[in-house]
Amino acid sequence: MDSVWRSRGMRDFGPDAMRRFRRVERAFLDVTASRGYAEIRTPAIEPIHLFTATGSLSPQLLDRVYSFLDWDGWSGERVVLRPDSTVPAARWYETNWRDASPARLSYVQPVYRFEPGDAEREQWQCGVELFGLEALEADGELLRLAADFLAALGLDDLTFDLSHAGLIRAVLVAGGLDAVEQLAAYDRLLGGDQTILADLSARHPERSAALRLLFDVNGAGGGYIANLRATLGAAIPDTEEPLLELEAAAAALDEAGCTYRLVPATARNFEYYTGLTFRLSSGATECIRGGRYDGLGAALGERSAPASGFGADIVSLARLLEAFEE
Repeated sequence: MDSVWRSRGMRDFGPDAMRRFRRVERAFLDVTASRGYAEIRTPAIEPIHLFTATGSLSPQLLDRVYSFLDWDGWSGERVVLRPDSTVPAARWYETNWRDASPARLSYVQPVYRFEPGDAEREQWQCGVELFGLEALEADGELLRLAADFLAALGLDDLTFDLSHAGLIRAVLVAGGLDAVEQLAAYDRLLGGDQTILADLSARHPERSAALRLLFDVNGAGGGYIANLRATLGAAIPDTEEPLLELEAAAAALDEAGCTYRLVPATARNFEYYTGLTFRLSSGATECIRGGRYDGLGAALGERSAPASGFGADIVSLARLLEAFEE
């Protein structure tokens, strides 16, 4: 009978589920507040052009948003149920933040995305956005904050996967790929399709060693990044800044005693990111995903502030806690 009266893909939260939900929420808000992050909340309904103007609606995500006309007399505006929290947070920053200091923002709110079958279509996100702080300082701050949040939940066996959208983009440009081909190639990388290496090496055999080092090997530590610098720097232009940012992120994790590895790709929506991207897992379970998106502010207003953030699914974390309790 429940499926008759409840919309597909939506979930009820009973007392036990809410207890675990609130535990995750409290840990998140306590840890982020202690680091100077202030909570905001944005509307559930937003104009669709907010997302299309920023390029945050990939073709895949565009097919999954809930959109409709919000009627106003004889006319209407195309709106969506919020499919993402980062873009509305950036809008809030562009509209409301007038201080010269960096803006550290946090939120706990649902996003809505159509998923096939009985998958969840209301997804509760907790996340942070950091505006106005350059990569070399901000990336390390976010990585440590993510680790501290999961540690506050009692999760262990934490491992970061790090990559850099700018580094991958430089390699793909050097491989002769246009913007559309870059997106397709990145999707193949993210899906673990290693044939992209053979394709690019066939086009540019003189760069095959550099491509193989980036695409075919996982590594960790300053020594591995030094190898990337020696090989990529000589073969492919525009890799110096991404490698510096990766070195800074790795140094921050070394100082914090966190385990990490460098991998070719970690984040969806390649066109959205400009710098470091990462995911943080507890054991085999991915818990947090984030990255740098410096171009977002310029798409919304006059400011082109550096920006980065991360997000986590509260329900997934609550279920992970439930498994630990059993």
